[in-house]
Amino acid sequence: MRKVILVGAVMLTLLTLVTSGAALGAAKLKAEYKLTTNVANETAWGRGAVKFAELAKEYTGGAVNIKVYPNAVLVGGDQMRQAEMVQSGAIDFMLNSTINISPMIGEFNVFALPFLFPSYEAVDAAVNSPASEKLFKVLEKYNMVGLGWGENGFRELTNNVRPITTPDDLKGLKIRVTVPIYVDIMRALGANPIAMNWGEVFTSLQQRVIDGQENPVVGIIIPTKIYEVQKYLTNWHYSYDALVLAVNKNVWESFPADIQQQLRRAATDAMKWQVDISRQGLKEGNDFLSSKGMVVTDLTPQQLAAFREKTKSVYDKWAEKVGPDIVKAFEDAMAGVK
Repeated sequence: MRKVILVGAVMLTLLTLVTSGAALGAAKLKAEYKLTTNVANETAWGRGAVKFAELAKEYTGGAVNIKVYPNAVLVGGDQMRQAEMVQSGAIDFMLNSTINISPMIGEFNVFALPFLFPSYEAVDAAVNSPASEKLFKVLEKYNMVGLGWGENGFRELTNNVRPITTPDDLKGLKIRVTVPIYVDIMRALGANPIAMNWGEVFTSLQQRVIDGQENPVVGIIIPTKIYEVQKYLTNWHYSYDALVLAVNKNVWESFPADIQQQLRRAATDAMKWQVDISRQGLKEGNDFLSSKGMVVTDLTPQQLAAFREKTKSVYDKWAEKVGPDIVKAFEDAMAGVK
């Protein structure tokens, strides 16, 4: 009888320790985790961040509460500082464009190589291959863990001067860009690139400080009403804008394994949903812009070849900067995909 009592006492003690340990682990979780994005929550990009926050809370049974901070408000509108702040741990999560990561982590410029991706099918082949895993491995060197890939889309060109069908049509136009590789591309095509934070773009277009800009149609041009201040749209798919869902590595390692598993699940489901909605209405998007008075031009393969030839030196220069092994991995992943 005494043995039973002793065994029962030991088991009760162990149960108490386990329960206390679980409670202690739960206590280490923060009441709120901050997630930063560049854009408003109403965009496909922003909605993807909100979806991840919702699924993270649902899948972890309310243990992980993520609040989305849109429009780069946590960095005073300086969208380029977001990756740096996640690296340092000042911000926990980000759903960030590879464009905004690339000044700090050069390998992410692979997505911006001019005319690398011929189609969305080619994008999917690359992103769903080991090629993209190479970038996540690089991310870990900067104290961040990649959780998933979202999509802002192919970046198309708008302006207020003329339809763009040849490189010569771009000569002298003041085009807003964000990062050095885009500066080089625009200069190779004869344009005058102007680096500018997104928050200044609409007013600058309205006041004719700049002639044009480049951004995805469904992701940015339509929801931010660029059609109100721009006349011409050229669909040229010259650059693809991927989104990276990432978390500070120290924050990630603070989560128990079961929480990590559920957060990865939430990331996978949220980013698949985000990519799906970003591609909804791509065809209707051009019709919508036409209905708003924009002149929409779709370049033919022959016309695109002229732009590709003009920017080949930029491709070669930046492929070296990115790393030939990463570029080759992306090219190989897309081999045979049109």
